[in-house]
Amino acid sequence: MIKPKNGPSSDASTRPAYLTLLLAMLHAVAGLSILVVSSWFIAISAIAPIGFNYVIPAVVIRAFALLRIASGYASMWVGHNDLLTRIATTRLAVFSQLTNSRLDEKALTTEALAHHTEELASKWIAWISPLSSVLLLFTSLCVGASLVMLPGVNVLWALYVSFLVLIVWQGVGALTLAKAHTQHAGQFRDTSSEFLNASAIWHLKHKVQQGNASTLVKTPSANDVWKVQSLHKQKAQTGGWLFQGMAFLLVVLICAFASPAFFVPIAVVVPMVILAAPEWASGAFIAISKYAHYQQSKKALQALNTRPLHQLTTFPLREELVLTAFKAEGRTMPALTTSLPAVGLVTVGGESGCGKSSLLQAIAGLLPSTGARHVDGNVINAGLVDKWLYVEQTPIVLSGSIALNLNPANDDVNKDDMTSCLRALGLTSLLPLTTWVGKGGRPLSGGESKRLVLARSLVAKPHVLLLDEPFEGLDSVSQHNVCELLNKASVHTLVIVASHIIPHRLNVSTEIVLTPRGTMTTRKNNEGIKGAKA
Repeated sequence: MIKPKNGPSSDASTRPAYLTLLLAMLHAVAGLSILVVSSWFIAISAIAPIGFNYVIPAVVIRAFALLRIASGYASMWVGHNDLLTRIATTRLAVFSQLTNSRLDEKALTTEALAHHTEELASKWIAWISPLSSVLLLFTSLCVGASLVMLPGVNVLWALYVSFLVLIVWQGVGALTLAKAHTQHAGQFRDTSSEFLNASAIWHLKHKVQQGNASTLVKTPSANDVWKVQSLHKQKAQTGGWLFQGMAFLLVVLICAFASPAFFVPIAVVVPMVILAAPEWASGAFIAISKYAHYQQSKKALQALNTRPLHQLTTFPLREELVLTAFKAEGRTMPALTTSLPAVGLVTVGGESGCGKSSLLQAIAGLLPSTGARHVDGNVINAGLVDKWLYVEQTPIVLSGSIALNLNPANDDVNKDDMTSCLRALGLTSLLPLTTWVGKGGRPLSGGESKRLVLARSLVAKPHVLLLDEPFEGLDSVSQHNVCELLNKASVHTLVIVASHIIPHRLNVSTEIVLTPRGTMTTRKNNEGIKGAKA
C-alpha cells in the first residue's frame, strides 16, 4: 500500500480511526442491548409478581437508546473528520509517487486516481467498522447465550454459521465484480477521451453502418460500468435477503419443532434476536462490497505504470532561453531555432495539430526532445526543469477545497496570495479557500476550472510558465482578467502561451508561428524577424 511521505505518525493517524471503530461498536452494542432487554422485559412481564417495578427496565431501555443515538452521531462526526484527513494524506502520497514521473496509462485520469484514493481512505468508516461491529456482536451473542445455556442457542449458532457462509460467498463474487468495474471504467474513460477528441467529425457517425466500412466514431457507453455497479448492489441485496430468509426459517422451525421445555418466558429472547438480525447484520453485506473496491483500488495504485522523468535543478533565466533545432521527439512538427527573452510574453501559433502543445511540453521537459536548450549560454540536459511549469489545455480540478487545489503539493504558499489571485481572475465566488469543489462539492464551469488551474500555476511563482490554450472557453471579461494577470506576471517571468486565440489586450513581446514548412519568430520590439524557416 502507498505510504505517505512526511505524514503524521502511525499512532496519531490511526487514533481517530480506532475511536471511530469503538464508537461504532458501542452504537451496535447499545442497539442489541435494547433488543435483549426488551425481549427479557416481555418475557418477565408474563410471570412478574404483583409489585414488580416496571420503571427500572423502562429506564434502562431509554438509557441504551440515548447511548445508541449519542454514539451513532459521535461515530459519524469522528469518522468523517478522519476520512477527510485520510483523503488528503493519501492523495499527497500518490502525488509524491508521481513526482517527476509521467502516467503512461490514459485510463488513470485525475478522476480515477481520486476515486481510488477515496476508496483507500474510507476503509475504516466504509467496511472495517461495520464488519467488525457485526462480527464482534454476533460472536459475543452466541458465546454469551451458550454460557448461560439460553434455550435455542443452537439455532442462534446455526444462523451465525449461515451468516459467515453468505459473507464469504458474497466477498468472492464482489472481488471479481470490483475488478470488472475497474476494467470497464478504464475502457469508458479511454473511449470518451477519443470520442471528445474527435468532436470535429461527430457528424459522420451516422455513416458507421454503411457497407463494410469500419466505425469512424465509436460512441462511448457506460452500460458495462452501470451493469457491474447494478450487479454489486444486487449481490449485496441477495446476501441480505438470503440471510433474512434463513432467520425467518429458523424461527418457524423453532415454533414448529421445539420441545415443550423450550417454551419458557426467557426463551423469547432467541426468536426476537433472530428476527431482528437482518436489520443489524445486513450492513455487513454492503461493507463486503466496499472491501472489494478497496482491494481493487489498492492494487491499481500499487501498479501505477509511470515513466520517470529526470529532475533538473532550477535554471533561473537572466538573459535568454535559446532553442536550437528543437522539437519534441517522435512528433511530426518542425524544428525550432530561436531565442526567447528572460522575461516577457511569448505566443506560439499555428494550425491545429502543428505541434504547439508538444513544443511546450518539450520545453518544460515533460516530453523527450531533440535539439538543444540553452539558458544564458549553458546547455540544459534532457529532463524536467524545476520551476518551469506547463499548464495543460484540459483543466485538472481535484475533489477538495480551493486551498488544496491551489496548493496540492502542500508547499509553503501564502494564503493571501491565493485569495488575491482568485480575485484578480474574477473567482471571488470560490472564496473562502475552504470551499469544497469537485465531486461532492460545488460544481465548476469550464471557464472557472481553467482559471482555477491558472491561479494554481501563478501562486507557485514559476521561472518559466508555459500555458496551453488558456483563453479557450472564456468569455470576454474572463479573457480580460487573464490577460491582465499574464501581463503582470510577464514583467518578471517568461510566459509562453500556445493558443489560437490571442486577445489584443495581451502584451506580446515575441510571436512564434509553426507551419508545415518551418517556423518563424517575430519580435514585437522592432528587432524584426529573428528566426528563420527550419
